[in-house]
Amino acid sequence: MRALPQLLALVALPALTALAACGGGSTAQPPTTPPPAPPPPSEPLTPIAPVEDPKAVCANHPDEYGPFRLTEAQAAKRYGVSATKFTDAPTTKAQPIEVCGIPQQQAWLMTMQCADGSKAFTSRGQVLTSRRGNVGEGGRCDSIIDLYIATCPEAKYEVHVDMYMCGPNDQF
Repeated sequence: MRALPQLLALVALPALTALAACGGGSTAQPPTTPPPAPPPPSEPLTPIAPVEDPKAVCANHPDEYGPFRLTEAQAAKRYGVSATKFTDAPTTKAQPIEVCGIPQQQAWLMTMQCADGSKAFTSRGQVLTSRRGNVGEGGRCDSIIDLYIATCPEAKYEVHVDMYMCGPNDQF
């Protein structure tokens, strides 16, 4: 009886070794030709220009409680500068409208239109009463952000405003 297990071991061992040497008995063949190269682009690729660091506008802050002084180019790129309707520039505490001072804050809100072209604010008094206070630090430079509610026929918009982003020709 002892001879049977030894005999099975002698017969099975060469078969297992041959199977392992053949890669487990797989019948898949490696590809003989490389995959085709993608077609060349129809137009030459243009490298993407580096984008200015969003926090670069925070570099010139001469007074701890005053505005950030932007270059003319930076001021031209303030968030909300080209908006005409509230839907053009949705805001959050992290991405508020960027203006310089209270008069510009009020002027921006008064110039914005609702979806139907009507105005949410027709007087500075309406702007003042729609202010819900500040919501703490936010925006690119962690300024104090003001919150206004603009009531339009289609919706009430929460408008977050950073009034500390001043260009070279702005009066704070």
